[in-house]
Amino acid sequence: MLRRSPRSRSAGRSGTSGTDRPAGPATNAARGSLRLEHGFFDRFPAFLETSETSSFPWRLNLRHEAIVTAHAPAFVGARVLDIASHDGRWSMAALEAGASHVTGIEARPELVDQAEATFRSHDVPTDRYTVIRGDVFEVLAREDRAFDVVLCLGFLYHTLRHGELFARIRATGARQLIVDTEVHRSPDPLVRLATEHVDRQGNAVPDEFNRGVSVITGRPTLSALELLASSQGYALAGLSDWDGLLRDNPDADQVRDYRIGRRLTAAFTRERAGGPGDR
Repeated sequence: MLRRSPRSRSAGRSGTSGTDRPAGPATNAARGSLRLEHGFFDRFPAFLETSETSSFPWRLNLRHEAIVTAHAPAFVGARVLDIASHDGRWSMAALEAGASHVTGIEARPELVDQAEATFRSHDVPTDRYTVIRGDVFEVLAREDRAFDVVLCLGFLYHTLRHGELFARIRATGARQLIVDTEVHRSPDPLVRLATEHVDRQGNAVPDEFNRGVSVITGRPTLSALELLASSQGYALAGLSDWDGLLRDNPDADQVRDYRIGRRLTAAFTRERAGGPGDR
């Protein structure tokens, strides 16, 4: 369910294509079909109630296909970092996919509490997860932890500190980075600026640089995202097949941003090791 970006010439591949993707319990067994019969959030419906942000069944289940199922081999036995882990939905998905341990970082205390409560309710062993309350940048600056896979889902367009973020990700030693983000639709390497109020649960949180109740954020284009990643040694391996997911699930709703190309799911792999901060 991974397709190459037409602008990417990078070698390597982090997932499987729509034609050779193995059928899992959430998909139709027909070869090449991305029809979703039931999904992760049908098995964990509590996550439909634990957040105010985009808790729509079709949207979440299709995002799971694009984020987790498309890259399933990467999670097996992996140490996973979940940036801005929200209510723990993607941390739980990574654990179900076979991750050995997941560390979530989340700034909003009510979401940290909710994530931990949900893990407990599903009897997830406490040695398989850690949820750290704090600002992503502050936590990554002070913590010296190694990871195999980093999830950066729904976060890039809530900050303007993209260069710092990619540098911090590289310092973890992660070989794979999965990004799900809104993008500005332009072929050029641009970042479109905006402001966000910090009082909404799904928005940016205050940091040392903002004044008042608003934060300056930036929505990168895909080519800007590639440039930022490559500056830290990550190459675009491919884009999840949202065209196929939407084609084979025509009754899906609450996914217009993916349908019109304003949002995408991308996988990046580490090109090389070596240098300061590399593990």
